[in-house]
Amino acid sequence: MQDFPQELMHLEPQKRSDGWWAASPELDVRGVAQVMLAGGIRLATMTACARADGETDVIYHYAAPDAAYNLRTTTRNNCLPSIALVLPAADWIEREIHDLFAVKFEGHPNLVRLVRPPEVAEGFFRQPGGAASRQRKD
Repeated sequence: MQDFPQELMHLEPQKRSDGWWAASPELDVRGVAQVMLAGGIRLATMTACARADGETDVIYHYAAPDAAYNLRTTTRNNCLPSIALVLPAADWIEREIHDLFAVKFEGHPNLVRLVRPPEVAEGFFRQPGGAASRQRKD
């Protein structure tokens, strides 16, 4: 498995069977994106999970040919800086997370609705208990 980028060792990553993991509530997401881009490590996807305190945990999943890098951070006032201008692959992923979790990605070039039907409120997945899980499935 490839080593963790030296420039990011201050995050104290842990090597697990499914890749490298690091968490930082104040993660410089743009700085990380620039380090990963310079190292030829691509953004695979991002995931989000609403927190009880009204914030959202966002995990940035990066991939190299022989390693996975997963970096978790927490929104501040449900906002994070956009990385879409550094890594264009983040464009639609940030828009989807904005639709479903109402996270504002500051500096995003086009943070408009992507997957959420117009009749569904922004932040649909933020509702207590996970509103999506309570929807009727016929």
